[in-house]
Amino acid sequence: MGSLVGALLTSRMTDRFGVGPVIITGFVVSPLAQVPLLLAGPGRGWQIVLATTLTVQLFWATAAGVSQRTLRQILCDPAFQGRMQAVSTTVTAGSRPLAAATAGTLALVLDVPAVLAVGALLQVVPVLLLLASPVRALRAMPVLPAPAAVPPAREGTS
Repeated sequence: MGSLVGALLTSRMTDRFGVGPVIITGFVVSPLAQVPLLLAGPGRGWQIVLATTLTVQLFWATAAGVSQRTLRQILCDPAFQGRMQAVSTTVTAGSRPLAAATAGTLALVLDVPAVLAVGALLQVVPVLLLLASPVRALRAMPVLPAPAAVPPAREGTS
């Protein structure tokens, strides 16, 4: 539900708050959403807290994802759109098995809450990078000039 609502409200949020703030907020919410997971205990109350937290996290992850993909597509030359998306997908999806193996190995040495805390702390790194980047000040999607039209070749000339 969080992802669906995030997808539906992204353009309104970027219009109101700005593209950069929406992207950064999405990245900020992710490590914060790990805190209830670290504190959770048994019982229905914690189940409700975790479900609510996940819904909010998915809302912001979707809003940030839609915003950043749109920004990349605007800035990327149309001839390289496929490559750009392939690289992005490879880096994000391709790193998951490595991250899972690393987390599993750490869980053998540390306990699971410690591994979850390490994961939450590592999620702060992209936030710091975004805060140091021009994305921080981005309020609207950039409007790039249209590419110059190439005049058609005249017949009989080379």
